[in-house]
Amino acid sequence: MATGLSYCLQQGAEVIGTFDADGQHNPDDLKKLLESVYSGECEVALGSRFLGSAPGIPFTRALLLRLAVIWTRFWTGLRVTDTHNGLRAFSRHAARQLRIRENRMAHASEILDEVGRLNLKWIEVPTSVTYTKETMRKGQSAANALRILAQSVLHRLLR
Repeated sequence: MATGLSYCLQQGAEVIGTFDADGQHNPDDLKKLLESVYSGECEVALGSRFLGSAPGIPFTRALLLRLAVIWTRFWTGLRVTDTHNGLRAFSRHAARQLRIRENRMAHASEILDEVGRLNLKWIEVPTSVTYTKETMRKGQSAANALRILAQSVLHRLLR
């Protein structure tokens, strides 16, 4: 993620959109996030499956994501509804300030930490995340979610 943002900034991008490669996201949803940033409504637009739709979401995944929302609200103060939605858009100003150091999927939590730390203007945009056997195989597991939580706590303690 950090490498991709850096590359886009070097190429002169004014707005940068990101999405996970697990096939769960509708790429058309990214347009709404990009438009929110282009219009100046925000510096960071975050996708939210809980404001949009999440057909086929397993109960355990929904529960873990809801717990992650509580955790994120506690640690960052951001009143988000979805913490690990891979659809995001950043203004050049926001992307230049983000410091992403975490590996793998932990960057999703770190981005929210940075948005709060930097007091960036953000919004959530309704998006669709579709769960199928194929996309679930590519997505992160519950065990990985717990590793991300542990990594996040450790990172905070070492700051």
